[in-house]
Amino acid sequence: MLFRRSFETLPAIGERRMSAPDHQDRPSADRDRRVAQEAHAWVVRLTSGAATRADAEALAAWRSDPEQDAAFRAAAGLWKQAGHALAGSAPASRVDLQAMTRRRMLRRVAAGGIASASLAASATLALRWPVLNAAYRTGTGEIRTVALSGGIRIELDAETALDARLDDEGHDMVLHAGSVAVTVPACGAALTLGTGQGRLVTEPSRPAEFIVRCRPSEGISGWVGGMDADMACLSGAITLVPAAGAQPTRLTAGEEIRIGPDARGVHPVDVAHAAAWRRGLLVFRDTPLSEVVDDLNRYRPGRIVLASSAAAARRVTGVFHLARPEEALRSIRTALALSEVRLGDRLVVLR
Repeated sequence: MLFRRSFETLPAIGERRMSAPDHQDRPSADRDRRVAQEAHAWVVRLTSGAATRADAEALAAWRSDPEQDAAFRAAAGLWKQAGHALAGSAPASRVDLQAMTRRRMLRRVAAGGIASASLAASATLALRWPVLNAAYRTGTGEIRTVALSGGIRIELDAETALDARLDDEGHDMVLHAGSVAVTVPACGAALTLGTGQGRLVTEPSRPAEFIVRCRPSEGISGWVGGMDADMACLSGAITLVPAAGAQPTRLTAGEEIRIGPDARGVHPVDVAHAAAWRRGLLVFRDTPLSEVVDDLNRYRPGRIVLASSAAAARRVTGVFHLARPEEALRSIRTALALSEVRLGDRLVVLR
């Protein structure tokens, strides 16, 4: 099976250099095959949601070889094409799904399903680099609070990556993935947080509290790096400065805006709903199942894959506990009458 072969060839995490091939003892064709297997293993690793900074460093060393770098780029291209193919495929009937063997399902999911689901956390492999090397990161199911100088408090949701630079010249942050809740006291300098196609700026010497969430855009835009970002003001006031040069938009408490290809104008937001993850809850109100799965994947080890666009468009309303993602998955599957195939303990395919 693809996963087994791929991970057997993956270098140990943290390994900085792979041994050079012996061209005299191994035919060129064997080397090409081995390099291709290693490249695919790296793609699987980086899109699994479990890659680490050590992985990034090891991959950088592995790609220093031009042939291996070319193989990696080719594998990444195939991974993208597989994701597009799955997204455009016709839904299978319940009989077809039942008739599909475990091995056939694993091959199909390995070819495209995981690509579609994993890239909800990382639209392209290139975008993984800032995520892997961010100053502040959280893993699956991890929520972390960071206290910075000047009394700034940051709460990082699961699978979040943030860079921050705080000095006398200003307070600058960049959100690469996930969600953050930021509390800014009435200090002298304004704070700037950039993500996707815009940046958010607080007002100098005025307290504020806000939440920012970013995710890859739907469809082709997400594949080429397009990002949507939801910015909600919980207290005080913040200003959105679009990257495209449009007029800034000021938000006050209880207002939210979305930027990116799927932009939405200023609209009211339920403050308690927006900050629910800080209280250990996930709250959905008429939310597309695709977004619900994105959230569950950040708290549940492994991956949930939606194998049809029809399922992705279903709507979910409910309140679930972050500590019990399996219970949430079971409730949602039952409520929407979805079929499920489990491949091992962690991979779940919904249709």
